[in-house]
Amino acid sequence: MKLVADIRSRLGFLLNLQAEEVTGLVKAGKELTPFLAECRKVVKSHPEIFTGAFDAQEFERDFLLSESLGTILDQVDELSEALRHTLIAVRSDTLVAGLDVYAATKMHRDKIPGLNVVADNLGVYFKRGPRQTAKANR
Repeated sequence: MKLVADIRSRLGFLLNLQAEEVTGLVKAGKELTPFLAECRKVVKSHPEIFTGAFDAQEFERDFLLSESLGTILDQVDELSEALRHTLIAVRSDTLVAGLDVYAATKMHRDKIPGLNVVADNLGVYFKRGPRQTAKANR
């Protein structure tokens, strides 16, 4: 967890936008990266076509940051997917073992004092409500 906190502190400029703020932004996905690269070439090769209101240095900084963040995001997405898959597998293994624990607890509930309470507590996770007929679902 400290590593993640360190990364966040090093990227202190990251934003946490509200949904309405995101909807107000112009979206420039990966498919527009080549367009932005061409715009960068124009800015560098023909600075004379821009008025003083256009900040070429800011455009360059934003472009470079966008490129860097895109690369980082791709890597983080791959890491996130690997973490998600690993968590699914670990939880699956743990649940399979937990079901063995539950089965052993139920089997020995009357043989070991207090185990019946534990078995009942574990059984709460598997209680089903009354089944509805197909007619009742309509």
